[in-house]
Amino acid sequence: MTGKMREWIVRQLTLGHFATRKDVVRRSAILAAKISLLALGLNLGLEALMGEMGLLPYAFSDSVKMIFIMSPTISFTVGMIAYMVVGFAIYDLSRERAAYQQLSVTDQLSGLANRRAFLDAVEHCDRDNKVLLLFDVDHFKAINDTYGHPAGDAAIIAVADVLRAVFTQDAMKARIGGEEFAVLLANRSLAEGMALAELVRMRIEASKLRHLGDDITFTISGGVTELVEGDGFTCAFSRADRALYTAKKNGRNRIVPAVPVSGDCVEIANTGARRQLRDNANAIIRKAAS
Repeated sequence: MTGKMREWIVRQLTLGHFATRKDVVRRSAILAAKISLLALGLNLGLEALMGEMGLLPYAFSDSVKMIFIMSPTISFTVGMIAYMVVGFAIYDLSRERAAYQQLSVTDQLSGLANRRAFLDAVEHCDRDNKVLLLFDVDHFKAINDTYGHPAGDAAIIAVADVLRAVFTQDAMKARIGGEEFAVLLANRSLAEGMALAELVRMRIEASKLRHLGDDITFTISGGVTELVEGDGFTCAFSRADRALYTAKKNGRNRIVPAVPVSGDCVEIANTGARRQLRDNANAIIRKAAS
């Protein structure tokens, strides 16, 4: 009996039958009405049988009237209350379950997806023209050392806010490390990915973080690459990470693209190709701003 009850509860959770409070009331009323009809039928049948056997202490017609008055009212009320108690318990359980699932895939500080959720999204993304972007806050340790860890946390939150503002809900945005962020785009070209990454960089550079009376300015660096056919995530991540390292090495506060090269999964585009990609990205930004 316990096993069947558990299976029924799991089924209600997975089917979403008690997803809202209105669902609880509606389904409770439907189930109570069914019970009322069943109880009415059973009572009528039992009264008819007792009447045939001469066991009724009153006329059968009076019995039928009493059954139609009492049976539906009592059975519906009892059924409604019972199912609402169970239904609201399942409703609360479903909300707690959804909250737990959300916590398991969310970075608590930034509110973005965490590393685990991001890797799952990349693995299961079957859309075309995927672009991977990596960002890292420049001189993050200096921010913590100079202004304290709360200021560093505020910088993380500020970057997350900019990522949410720049990228649509279709983009997977995540904090994958201490001060490192990743974005997965689909149905985008590498130049479009570069343009969006540049927009993020410019907004961060132009922003001021107000913390305990201090105006803190900071920048980010980024690496961008596209995932091509037969390209594993490890190779794509290595390319973007190496491009990010190049951005850091060349002065920070810049976005560097990495183009897949046959035979070397971490090859970065040459200077001319990088310049062309940046020009294309800047053209996209200018067109969007006009």
